[in-house]
Amino acid sequence: MHKILLVFFLFQLQFAVSQEIIINDSLSIEFLKTKKTSKNFNTRSNVKVKGNQSKRILTRCKVKALYDQPVDINAFSLVDTINKMRYRINEYIGYQAVSVFGSGYTSKMYLKKNLKNRKGKPYKGIPEYDKSVKDSFEDFIFEGYTNIEVPLRFGTNRSLAGEFSGKKKEIISTVYYSPTQLDQFTAEIYFIVHNSFPETHLELYYGKQLISEIETD
Repeated sequence: MHKILLVFFLFQLQFAVSQEIIINDSLSIEFLKTKKTSKNFNTRSNVKVKGNQSKRILTRCKVKALYDQPVDINAFSLVDTINKMRYRINEYIGYQAVSVFGSGYTSKMYLKKNLKNRKGKPYKGIPEYDKSVKDSFEDFIFEGYTNIEVPLRFGTNRSLAGEFSGKKKEIISTVYYSPTQLDQFTAEIYFIVHNSFPETHLELYYGKQLISEIETD
């Protein structure tokens, strides 16, 4: 599996208050906690980050569909109420039980951009582009807020097997996730946010519903 490389930061945070929120009488979300992760090693995350202009925040929730319906992961966002920014998920991992080294994923990653090589074909070894799979992130409007999304770098056309060309080209796209069909699972959601503001106030949302305030150090 290709490592996803991203030139950005490291993070710092700690906050834990368990609370359950019911969304439209059909979805239960229990906020569990945030925690520190290593910039150089994470048993679940495939994203590598560096620099000090941004920070990465991990939130963990228990999610339960109260009826038989898929769960839309892209409705999660992190909102900075002071600087009026709304952050898209940078990476999501879901599992039903204890998961080691990324096993038990519940959703498939898709590209927002239709990346093709010089022959007009999709690159091998990276997520698919499929416009028929809905991305709901922009369905939820926060008046006066700017949507922020950090694209992932999947290497270059020189580094992807079978896609060599004489000119080096960055393979970059924002990503989103397919709905999960599991009715109960743990969601680990990573966000990359600006780290240069003198003050921030972060809140985790699902659609327009506040799930929890998020405190970071």
